Amino acid sequence: MNKIITIINEEPFTGEDGNAYLKITKEIKTPRKTYIRGLLSGKYRGNQITNDQFHNTSLFDFEIYEALVDCSHPKDFQKNQPFAINSKNIFPKNKLPKTLLVQLTTQNSSFGINILEPIVYDFDTIRKLHQTEGDEVFGSFTAGITGYVFDYETEIVQEYLLVPEIIHTSSPLVQTKKCECSSIETGEAERLGNNVRKEYYCKHHNDTTWGKWKYEKATPTSSLGCWSSISWIIGLILGVLFLMAILPGLIYIIPLFIFFFLLNILAPYLKWIFRIIGAFLLLLFVGSLFNSFRQSSSHYVPQPKVVDSQKETRSEIIPIITPDNNSTDKPSVTNNMIKRYRVWSDYDNKKYEGFYYIMQNDLNNSSDFKNNLQLEQNSTNTYDKIIFNLKENDKNKLDGLYHLFDSINNKNKLSKVKFAEMVVSFVQDIPYAIILEKGCNASLYSDRFTRNYLLNSNSICDGYQRFGINTPVEFIANLKGDCDSRTVLLYTIFSHYDYDVAVLSSELYGHSILGINLPVNGTAYAYRSQKYVMWETTAPNCKPGIIPNEISNLNNWRISLKSK
Repeated sequence: MNKIITIINEEPFTGEDGNAYLKITKEIKTPRKTYIRGLLSGKYRGNQITNDQFHNTSLFDFEIYEALVDCSHPKDFQKNQPFAINSKNIFPKNKLPKTLLVQLTTQNSSFGINILEPIVYDFDTIRKLHQTEGDEVFGSFTAGITGYVFDYETEIVQEYLLVPEIIHTSSPLVQTKKCECSSIETGEAERLGNNVRKEYYCKHHNDTTWGKWKYEKATPTSSLGCWSSISWIIGLILGVLFLMAILPGLIYIIPLFIFFFLLNILAPYLKWIFRIIGAFLLLLFVGSLFNSFRQSSSHYVPQPKVVDSQKETRSEIIPIITPDNNSTDKPSVTNNMIKRYRVWSDYDNKKYEGFYYIMQNDLNNSSDFKNNLQLEQNSTNTYDKIIFNLKENDKNKLDGLYHLFDSINNKNKLSKVKFAEMVVSFVQDIPYAIILEKGCNASLYSDRFTRNYLLNSNSICDGYQRFGINTPVEFIANLKGDCDSRTVLLYTIFSHYDYDVAVLSSELYGHSILGINLPVNGTAYAYRSQKYVMWETTAPNCKPGIIPNEISNLNNWRISLKSK
């Protein structure tokens, strides 16, 4: 196995001999396998026992769903050296999962570890704890186990390198050609007040040079400016008064004539004034229209609300340990496993329950990825790119949730439609929460939906989340998700199980919904030759194809993501 060498720092300095040196600090990670040996006890489910001719061979086709390893002695750990197995009764490897996640107990401490390439031997069942349900059997077992935990030993080393002396060679000076001004102008000119100079081509090469500054007299203009126009208007008025004195009969016509005449004189100025006023009124109209649209397109939140039990609101943190570099007696925590419990029912009132887990490192990575995602905020497809990137980053971090769904499916032998109903009802059973980029204070928002929701004493809010969305890993870790967070999680899950699924979005309704290609009746979104049944994810017991009238206009929906 190759070492991983990373240069942490490079520091130049001058030695006592006067030479330049470079101090290089490196981090060297050496792969290490820490082998463990202990007593394995746990629970299993499998096919019903039919015979017992060769040490429980009829139990080979079963699943181990809970395991505990007890390593009570320091000699149960050794570095890069597998333990010898003297037993001939080796449990078949093809009946074990690729990785065995167990809880390790040693020196009165308990840790969650992932044992790689486990070897299980002397497998024995506890007959008194057998339970039979139909064609399945459940029970407990004990066995010996050995395997290893993979990690890296870290070492910091420093190297000193002599920096070779750089010899500088002088290059001959390039003599610039002297420019002799010609009489040919380039057309460029510079002005400084009433002074001007022009640019000319050089006589003997293609360079240019500036001529001398020359004074130019400014074009004389009237010093009266706008006063000349005013004096002209005053003279005109006086002339009109004179005409009024001599022609009393025109007294009713002349004021109207004066009004239209002045209007004609001031027309160029009034035109720009009316244009500015018109542009201002247009901006006010567009702004009010946008504000009205934003407030009227309130986010759709179905009722009734879901309330979690006390057990479902708690999470258990299990530390993941790796033996210390220098001693196997002092294990060090390298990660944490977040363990959660859920209980829910599908549309046939069939109850499901179980635990799932998320790794703390995966949760941190998911949050950091979202916070550092670089996208153009003003792009028309920004939203689609955001949820696509969040899905791609988290799709391989949901093994704990997939394991829960696989166990339920293996036990209940669900059809493709029933499996989908089980998964969606799992998400629908989680209480709705609003996810915001800013804080959860109602005074921060002007739109009607957000403000009214936050003023409700029973509202659930997760503030300061970039893009106003939780990633799939963040959602199943803190159980806070709005419509976007739910549909992206379900899209990720169903893509993993090879369903033809889509995320449907509506800017008008401010809502996101799941679309799935299944043989189910109800409202469906047609795309080319396929129909995607629309599935509301924020309300409990909401079956596929049933959409409220206020968001049922299919012309206002579009596909943001599509798996096939």
